[in-house]
Amino acid sequence: MRTISRLKGIYHGWWVLLGTTLLATFSGGVLLHGASVFFIPIREDLALSAAQTSIIFTSSRALAGVGGPLFGWLADRFGGRPLIIVGSILAGLGLIYLQTLNSYLPFVLVYLLVVALGTHLGFAQTLLTVTNRWFVRRKAVAITILLTGFAAGGAIFVFPLGIGVEQIGWRQTLVYSGLFIMITGVGLSLLVRHSPESMGLNESNEPELTPVQTSGGSTDGPAKRDYTAYEALRTKVFWLILGSSTLRISAETAIMVHIIPIMAWKGMDEQTAAGMVSIFFFLSIPFRLGVGLIGQRLPFQPLLVGGLMASAVGMALVISVDELWVLYPFVVLLAIYEGSVVLQWLALGDYFGRRSFGTLTGIIRASDVLPSILIPIYAGWVFDTTGSYTKALITLVVMMAAAAMLIATTRRPSAAPKPRIASDRPTA
Repeated sequence: MRTISRLKGIYHGWWVLLGTTLLATFSGGVLLHGASVFFIPIREDLALSAAQTSIIFTSSRALAGVGGPLFGWLADRFGGRPLIIVGSILAGLGLIYLQTLNSYLPFVLVYLLVVALGTHLGFAQTLLTVTNRWFVRRKAVAITILLTGFAAGGAIFVFPLGIGVEQIGWRQTLVYSGLFIMITGVGLSLLVRHSPESMGLNESNEPELTPVQTSGGSTDGPAKRDYTAYEALRTKVFWLILGSSTLRISAETAIMVHIIPIMAWKGMDEQTAAGMVSIFFFLSIPFRLGVGLIGQRLPFQPLLVGGLMASAVGMALVISVDELWVLYPFVVLLAIYEGSVVLQWLALGDYFGRRSFGTLTGIIRASDVLPSILIPIYAGWVFDTTGSYTKALITLVVMMAAAAMLIATTRRPSAAPKPRIASDRPTA
């Protein structure tokens, strides 16, 4: 009875966070990071070039950008549960149907309009928006845990997916992946509720929702005011974050789409490369947790700049050293980068509050639509024409360094608008 009483006294946001983190782990491992495992098998089975294969996987990132503002608005307006249910069913059915296709154009269309739509409608941005809405005092801790879930998914699922492709083929692996996503997505959606206000919780009766002042310019201290999307768009810092994010995500997309082919180019076999990718995500877990917790007390700019530069150094090593061992520091430096990206989203919630977080993240994601398509295709084209990733990696190094320069200039908005009280419809 005492245990039950204690469980009843837990802030409901922690149950929501449990659901969103598990969803992040499963979707991140299978739908997002697991895609790299299928790059070479699909390229060879469908007789495609590296550039053509890149289009399949970059179409997902492109849809995230194009649909970002709409997905964010839907999450702000209706909450995460209906989006998660619909997204899980779409993504799962799409994966199952993909294994029946043998032609390039139908494959691209199904991946884009069914799998990618379900992925970005039900996961990623939606889970981030839900988590941001439920936490104020411990926002940094909650978002760090959520984003660590995505990294954990890569650590847990990429290597088994690689074994599945090796043992039973990529088509059958897609079938099991689709069933897994549908079952877990619909089941875990039951833990997700729209907002604290929809359950009668507010600053007067729930300490977690009461803003606190922190020192040192940390990202854990919540915004003193909730900005509307229009008000945020009028600040300089929003555009600096947007510019840095566009460069960073576009370069990251190219890295993750081509990471196993890059390792194969350096001389590593595909299954070992899949294991290396799992190690990369495994290493990023403590980095994400550590950076997120440190970000409560320290300014986020040096930490995020350091992460961006770590990725640039890792790629520079791959360019300059023609030995297989270079992939080990490359993976470690990428893990440091992956751990630092949580700070961008912490800063956005910190600077502009809870009210329009989903809309603002959607606008930021929309900005990387075109470069997230073009940069990975460019990397594939470079490899097709030169047999090397060197020129592509040089471009990515420059992009990451430029992103670091932009983020280094960000500061909290100096003038805040009039306080607003969030009005949430009581939905499930």
